[in-house]
Amino acid sequence: MDCTVHSIALNKIVKYFDGQWQGMATASDGACYFGASTHSPLHGASFFKFEPATRKLTILAEDMTEVCGEDRSRTPPQGKIHSPIIEFDGWLYLTTHLSNYWEKAINAYTGAHVIGYELSTGRFRDFGVVREGYSIYSAIDVDRINKKLYVFVVPWRSADVENDGSHLYQLDIATGAKADLGRVPPKGRGACIWFFIDNKGDCWFTLWKHHWPLPSDEGDLYQFDARAGAIRCHKGVLPIGLLAPDGAPAPERLRCERSWTWAQPLPGNKQCLFTMGWLGGGDERLWIFDPDRDIESGDAFQPIAYIGATFHSLAYDKKDRVYFVQFRDLNDARTHYSEATRDYVREDIKFNDQLHLRSVSTDPDADGRILDHGRIVDQDNRHISMIESMAADDKGNVFMHGSWHAQSPEEASYAYVWQELLDYLTDLGFPNVLKTLHVAQDHTHKLLHRGQFFSHANIS
Repeated sequence: MDCTVHSIALNKIVKYFDGQWQGMATASDGACYFGASTHSPLHGASFFKFEPATRKLTILAEDMTEVCGEDRSRTPPQGKIHSPIIEFDGWLYLTTHLSNYWEKAINAYTGAHVIGYELSTGRFRDFGVVREGYSIYSAIDVDRINKKLYVFVVPWRSADVENDGSHLYQLDIATGAKADLGRVPPKGRGACIWFFIDNKGDCWFTLWKHHWPLPSDEGDLYQFDARAGAIRCHKGVLPIGLLAPDGAPAPERLRCERSWTWAQPLPGNKQCLFTMGWLGGGDERLWIFDPDRDIESGDAFQPIAYIGATFHSLAYDKKDRVYFVQFRDLNDARTHYSEATRDYVREDIKFNDQLHLRSVSTDPDADGRILDHGRIVDQDNRHISMIESMAADDKGNVFMHGSWHAQSPEEASYAYVWQELLDYLTDLGFPNVLKTLHVAQDHTHKLLHRGQFFSHANIS
């Protein structure tokens, strides 16, 4: 069975797009809003609106660097929208992120911005750089009671990493005032990719440790207590990873990485859904977290279903289903890193790399049965190699942003390649990417066999 989507080649708009992690959401006006990101020093991220009824795509901002009031010829661009996009009181809120990951660019980066977008007028509001030279990696959410935004600010410059650390910040929506709530963890660089802010105004989060290990944190859950004005740490409370379909234990070495790799609030913000995928401790279940239940005993964490290995490619329809994308075989889904295999030449792919769209009910009392909506194909029968971000609504619309094999140079990504990137992928155990990404000269662009596509399907 196939799941046929309608895809749009985004590299026909900007050649430098090469990925999009997080940065996609459905809004109350029925449209999907999303970013398209790049590592190129020549262009920043773009911001789009897609209306499913008419399939109309609108460019809201071609380069977020300009929305931030910066000149990309003078400072590195704001190359990514690498954060959730959240809606509150008629506005969308998101953050920018550094994407030029080499020392000269890191040292020249101004810092990440918090941006608002008003749905009714199309007006942007720039809250400015939160902390000079620091990026936001990558969580943002809103306290709907006290009308505050929360973001997670991370150092990139060597001196800041050595002498400081990551910070939790609060922004007052009305005034734009910024408050540093403290360092998390107390020492060393951490990353946080999702928040959950409950109906009391408390901000809950975990630290993502796959890139930057934190020996002091093994399954910790953090809470900013809004009434006390203090950060609390619940030590080692996150569940131990189990594998689909039958609960076999995840590899012991992954226990130290336990963290949320995806989280979404349920209606009313009393509870949230979350996963701890193969880059977050290896657990393969969908969960509900209820902060009103006992955290230390584990009673606050309720498993819904075994769904298999996931990362960012999940979407909640804000009603009763979670959609996700995986390789057909569960073993392949936990073994192969699609961000690397998307750059393999076809003869080096030794497994069935067709991606499937699947979904599961969010009802804890349901049977946990997984629906396989089929192999993802588009209207022109391209081959899909990765889905990086997703969104869904309660009308059956599912939206995806990912890498597809280009059928012409016009729809292919003109990606930026630098030596540290190649070293990083090789160190992860994916040397085959060098066949595709190798360039004769360091710090240059290369036309790839893949392009960035926005895709839409209606599952109903």
